Amino acid sequence: MRESRTFAERTKVLKSDEATKKYFLVFEGSDTEVIYFDAIRSLSEEIGINPLIELIPIIRSFSEEGWSNPKKILDRVIENLRESKEQAISYESLLNRIMDHLYETKVIKTSKVLARNIWKTMQQTCDEQLKKSLDDVVEDIESTCNTLIGVLKEEYEVVNIVEDISGIIKDGGITYEEGFDQICLIVDRDKDSFVSTPENNQYKYVLDKCREMGFQLCVTNPCFEFWLLLHFDEVFTLDKEKLLDNPKITVKRRYAEDELRKIFPGYNKSSYHAEVLVKKIDKAIENEKKFCEDIKELEHSVGSNIGHLINKMRRDY
Repeated sequence: MRESRTFAERTKVLKSDEATKKYFLVFEGSDTEVIYFDAIRSLSEEIGINPLIELIPIIRSFSEEGWSNPKKILDRVIENLRESKEQAISYESLLNRIMDHLYETKVIKTSKVLARNIWKTMQQTCDEQLKKSLDDVVEDIESTCNTLIGVLKEEYEVVNIVEDISGIIKDGGITYEEGFDQICLIVDRDKDSFVSTPENNQYKYVLDKCREMGFQLCVTNPCFEFWLLLHFDEVFTLDKEKLLDNPKITVKRRYAEDELRKIFPGYNKSSYHAEVLVKKIDKAIENEKKFCEDIKELEHSVGSNIGHLINKMRRDY
């Protein structure tokens, strides 16, 4: 998990001596939520969020791509925060930070094959040359970086790798200030997101762990499209039982998404005009109150508490 390099330093705005408060947004999905909250960031002042609030999406690193299980995502965030605090990282985190750097410096552009091969080479170097597993803690970051980068230069003739990459690795964690900033985990409560058995209730685990860590847990049941539907009064005409079950309507679409496309033409998970919705956010917050908003009850009920997050942002400062 990582934040954009442009947010690596705490900034100040509006000629104020107050530091910005960062809301780190950790999404289960990789497109729909990112697009929506990017629009919130663009229109923040217009919708009443103080400019001293900075919204920062947390991006998946290479080995985390495709993850959708909230427990797994949460555990990785906690691990990364611990590593940043203790300045002690695992080999997997180190490899991920090197991959992040290669993407950011355009050494790797769009080739997934190249990315997979580079990862495989670094993993083999750890196994065979350094005799370390990905779970082991790196004892000498600079020496390990030099070894890995040396192998990559030899194997792939990669260029534009800066000399002080070990410094970038050391400074590459999440710039979260405990007690001041806010971590927000934004997830769906659908059939496939959580394992929920008497022996392994992941919803309860995530809820309890977020409370313990002081994180904001935001859940939409059944999926984020329901929060988007709340921007329209037509949401009250929908079948609640169908929403909760959210059955497949087509090979690629479920009930909530299919209904959203009828109400909001042109909607696509990876491309839509989120600004249009964000400008109607007060309606969504009001409509949300007619459904379940209680974070515990959202495990089994149609609803959302995204509105609570927006209001919390509005109250800060």
